[in-house]
Amino acid sequence: MADTLTNPMHVEVISPDGPIYRETGVEMVVARAADGEFAVMKNHLPLAAALEMCPVRIVKGGKEQKVAVFGGFLEIKDNQVNIVAPLAELADTIDIARAQAAKKRAEDRLASKSKEIDVDRAKLALQRALTRLKTTGTL
Repeated sequence: MADTLTNPMHVEVISPDGPIYRETGVEMVVARAADGEFAVMKNHLPLAAALEMCPVRIVKGGKEQKVAVFGGFLEIKDNQVNIVAPLAELADTIDIARAQAAKKRAEDRLASKSKEIDVDRAKLALQRALTRLKTTGTL
């Protein structure tokens, strides 16, 4: 077992495309599971949680980095936080105009009440767009 008094907290966010974020010396990670938002800090007890589609906030050196996470799970053990998600995007790589357009399209589809619209798909598209906009701080 690692000596958690001297080892800093290490965080990795991984998607099928590879690592999205990898840092050591992180102070806190804030994410959302089905039962609500939670934070993990150095020396946290081992934990595994299924994540909802949400912005994950990572604090290091007093500065906050946001990552849009579209499901997946978080695991912490011995000051190692692993977030594995089917899709994850750093806030500064998100195309805000594209996310706003996707939000508008999804809202229009849902408002149309057409029988040809796949409502579940439109709701997921809206949720993805909202997550991207929340992650960038534009919503």
